[in-house]
Amino acid sequence: MESTEDCGTLTFPAEVDLGNAAAILGQAAALLDSGVPALIIDLSDCAFCDSSGLNVVLRSQMRATELGVPMWVVLPSRGVVRRISEIAGLQRRVAIAPDLATAREALAPARP
Repeated sequence: MESTEDCGTLTFPAEVDLGNAAAILGQAAALLDSGVPALIIDLSDCAFCDSSGLNVVLRSQMRATELGVPMWVVLPSRGVVRRISEIAGLQRRVAIAPDLATAREALAPARP
């Protein structure tokens, strides 16, 4: 979890499942509640993410929307997590970027 004056970034661990999803959601909520102007959830290093992890992303998006905070998810173009996300239709619910630089660039106009 990292926060700058421009953006909060939450990096998912290598594996996300029922055992750690609640803690990760708590981190996302803490970032959002701290007043970050934008949020990036980075799944670049996540090799496994079950429905609990996808739930973290969706609930974070719902909270970000409530607060008026733009949010992007970094999701590499290949891999198991990408495939699971596509099957679940995640790209229809959240903004997806292939890498961190692209997500930060997309958020740049949203910054005050």
